[in-house]
Amino acid sequence: MSSAGSCNDTEFDMTLPATAAVKREAKARRSAKRRNFAIRIASVAALLLVWEICGMFTPRIFLSPFHDSVTAFWRLATDGTLLAATSSSLLVLLAGLAISILIGVPLGLVMGRHVRWDWALSPYVNGLYATPTVALLPLLSLWLGLYLAPKIALVVLLAIFPIIKNTYAGVTTLGDELLEPARSMQASQLQIARLVIAPATVPFVMAGLRLAVGRGIVGLVVGEFFTAQTGLGGLVIRHASSFRTAEMFVPIFVLVALGYGLTALVLLMQERIAPWKETERDLGA
Repeated sequence: MSSAGSCNDTEFDMTLPATAAVKREAKARRSAKRRNFAIRIASVAALLLVWEICGMFTPRIFLSPFHDSVTAFWRLATDGTLLAATSSSLLVLLAGLAISILIGVPLGLVMGRHVRWDWALSPYVNGLYATPTVALLPLLSLWLGLYLAPKIALVVLLAIFPIIKNTYAGVTTLGDELLEPARSMQASQLQIARLVIAPATVPFVMAGLRLAVGRGIVGLVVGEFFTAQTGLGGLVIRHASSFRTAEMFVPIFVLVALGYGLTALVLLMQERIAPWKETERDLGA
């Protein structure tokens, strides 16, 4: 009885350091999150302070103080101008990203799994990825007009290639230790693609989508600059042409917030869809 009791006491004593270590690690993570959040807030506050001070000593046609942009934001938000422009831009961006995912992910999977498809498509993917897409805008405008279609096409042309390249990288980096067990159980190609390849490539796809968000916003703004001047890009051009810098910064604020919010949303989706893998390769950056 005494030996059994001493054994239980020893096991209990061994769990105490482990539990304490887990608690210390969790506390350290919470402290690191609070510290990082404080650093971000401080950096933003410092930038806004410098902006406010510089704007006071600069002519308004070059730079207005930050409080003027806040007033302009409230005015554009209350009269509906900002909401209409944001809705128009968001429609184009989400449509372009959706098309990029629907086309880019299957293409990346096919190129990664079949060498002949890789040989056939990689020159076009690599060539178009390196091509300044703005050079194609006159052709897109000629083919598709000046309104919604060329803007969506420009977003797709900029956003699709990071998705293709990251999906391709996810497939080609799969090791035999994942594929051989499925082959040994005589799984079909469809079952291997659905049960092995797709889960393993999810982090790569999400990394490509994060890159696609930033490139898609660039395509959106360029399209709104040089086609029908609508949306947030149209607001920037409209106010810049009349030297109203306070109003010009308002759509820029919204574009920055849009990019940050969509990127954070993709990260949240990745944590929910693929929590088993926290690191991935951002190929195509």
